[in-house]
Amino acid sequence: MKHFLILSAGLGLSLSLSAQQNDTFPTDYECLYEYRVTNSKSITDTYTTILQIGRDCSCFMDYTAFQSDSVNASPHASDEDIKKYQMQEIKNSLFFDQTVLQNHPQGEMSVYSVIPPDYYMYKEKLRPIQWSLGNETDTVCGYVCKKATGEYGGRKWVVWYAPEIPTTYGPWKFCGLPGLVMLAHDTENIHRFEAITFRKGTLPIALPDIPNIVTVERDKFIKSKNKFEEDPMTNIPLESISDMTVQKDEEGKSSILINGVQLRIRPNGYTPLELE
Repeated sequence: MKHFLILSAGLGLSLSLSAQQNDTFPTDYECLYEYRVTNSKSITDTYTTILQIGRDCSCFMDYTAFQSDSVNASPHASDEDIKKYQMQEIKNSLFFDQTVLQNHPQGEMSVYSVIPPDYYMYKEKLRPIQWSLGNETDTVCGYVCKKATGEYGGRKWVVWYAPEIPTTYGPWKFCGLPGLVMLAHDTENIHRFEAITFRKGTLPIALPDIPNIVTVERDKFIKSKNKFEEDPMTNIPLESISDMTVQKDEEGKSSILINGVQLRIRPNGYTPLELE
């Protein structure tokens, strides 16, 4: 039987999307990035994301999810604070729905994402991009950077990395360079990650522990994700829906959860990072 419920904000909203926390790893630094994507109508959406940089691994995720995790991890957080940041995450229409762990497990990347009503995880090799190093320099977020180019996911990429920051990690899947990746964009200027704040670490890296997650091959996920996002409402298999919950916040704005997984409708459509 399918159950369709409408809940008001006063009924106590629980964010069933949030991963439970499992093993953790200390972080040395954090870098916030603006991720900008421009669609075919020249409309640009701006997301805020964060890279947690540890000695053994890194984690790249949406910043509102990071803030919610930070509050949940605080022993001093009130129920009101927890609810506030959970609602902030739910209401975020520009939510970066990939969590990318670099070098976990060792030598691999683990990518967590979603195609409602399911969460998915796939792995690929740690350094999927063969970089060509250039001699040009530029300054990004106050750091002198060097240029590198490479191809991945059906796109050609230009990145700027900071040798002054000795780590091989970077935003999203960019890694394997002799310095932190501070800026990355494709040659068509559709996708752009740019560092806006670099600081000491504030929260350990926590491995997602998501119940009933589906493990899949990368190529199969990319194909399914890109197809789903063409028309999310139409492409959800009706037979997969066991319950649908509509949550309304204090402003009357609605959020839809299908089997406990949030359905996010992007205001300006979906432009995939990976074409293949």
